[in-house]
Amino acid sequence: MKRAQPTPPAISPSALHLLHVGSMDARLIGLSIERHWTRSVRLVETLDEAQVVLIDCDRQGIENALEQLAGHPRIGIVYYAFHPKDHSPRFQPRPVLGKPLNLESLPATLAQARADASHAIAVAPPRPVTPPMLASTQPAEESAAAPLGHSLMSDDERDLCGAMEDIPTTPGSPLPDKLFFNPDDYLIGRLQQALTQARASGRPQLISGLPRLIGIEPRPAPMCITAFRENQLRPLAMTQLPEATGRIVSTPIIGEAGSNPVHVAAEDFLWSAAAWAARGRLPAGSDPYRPVRLRAWPNFTCAFVSPHAMRIAALWTRTRASPVEIATRLGIPHRYVFSVYSAASFAGLLDTTAGQGDEASPPPPTPTQSDKPTRPSILSRILRKLRDAV
Repeated sequence: MKRAQPTPPAISPSALHLLHVGSMDARLIGLSIERHWTRSVRLVETLDEAQVVLIDCDRQGIENALEQLAGHPRIGIVYYAFHPKDHSPRFQPRPVLGKPLNLESLPATLAQARADASHAIAVAPPRPVTPPMLASTQPAEESAAAPLGHSLMSDDERDLCGAMEDIPTTPGSPLPDKLFFNPDDYLIGRLQQALTQARASGRPQLISGLPRLIGIEPRPAPMCITAFRENQLRPLAMTQLPEATGRIVSTPIIGEAGSNPVHVAAEDFLWSAAAWAARGRLPAGSDPYRPVRLRAWPNFTCAFVSPHAMRIAALWTRTRASPVEIATRLGIPHRYVFSVYSAASFAGLLDTTAGQGDEASPPPPTPTQSDKPTRPSILSRILRKLRDAV
C-alpha cells in the first residue's frame, strides 16, 4: 500500500507595503493587484503587516524610509529607479528595478525578495554619510545650475513626466533605449488601433477585456465613450497592458454601459492617454532632432495639461523646431517637451511635413487698388458735386 504523499503548503500572497512610492505608481500597482495579482500580492497598510516593501529611489526623503526599515530586518525590500545602475551598488544585494515598472514580472520579484528576507536577517539599510557643510550647500548649487523645472520637481510631476536627464542638444551619440516607449504596450496603442478601424469601417469599436467601457464612435466626429473616471483612467493608461488584454471588437452600437458614461472628443482623449503613457518619453521611432510643428492649440479644457504644456504649445504652434530646440528656447527639461510631442503625435496635432521658415504664416495680403470696389468714395462724390455746381 502506497503512503500518501504530503500536500505542499499553499503559498500565501505576498503582503506588500508601498513604503516610499508616488501616488501615480500606487494607483498603477493597486489596479494591477485588483485585476491580475489577487492570488500573489496583497496590499497592507503598515510595516508591521508587511513581508516586502517597495521603495522609489528617485523620490525625496528616501533616508526616512530606510530609517523606518531599520527596525524590521525580516522585511524584503525591492527598489526601483529611472537609472537603476546608479543605485545598485548602494543597495546590493537587494534588487533595483528600472522605470517604468514591468508589472508582469513584479509579483515574482516581490516573492523572491520576501523569500530571501525570510531565510536570513537582513542587514540594516545603509545610511549615506554626507558632511554637514556639503549637505547644506549642495541643493543651492544644483538648483542654480539646473534649467527651469528641475528645482521645482514635485512628486506628481516626477510620476507624470519622469526624471530622465536631457539628451545632447545636437545629434551624434546613440540615444538611450529608455528614452522611447512602445505604444502597443499601453492603452494608447489600443486606442489608436480602434480609432483607425472605426474611421475605415465607419462602425463603432470597443476595447474588450478592460474592467469598464472604452469605445470609439466614428460619426459624426470621432468620439471616445468611457465609463472610467479620470482617477481610474490615468493609472490604466500608464500601465503596460498584457498582450491578451484590449482586443478591438466591432459593434453596431455602443451601449450606455455603466453609470453616466463620459463622451470625449477622440483628439482630447488620445492626447491625455498618450501623455500618461509617455511619462516624459518619446514614441518608438521618433527623432527628437527633427523639426516639427503643432497644427493647432490642444483643447486644454478637456485634455491633460502636463508641466509647461501651455508654454510649449504657444511656441510650437508658431514655430517649426525640434523637441530639443523647443526645450532649449524655453529653458526647460527635455522630458516636458517630449511629453507634449507624444501627446500631439497621437492626437493628430503634429505637423511633420517639411516647411520653410519658423514663424507663423503671414496674414493675408492687403487688397490692391484693383481689388477694391469700383464705387467712388463719399469724398470724391462730394467734390464732383461741388465741381458740377460751379
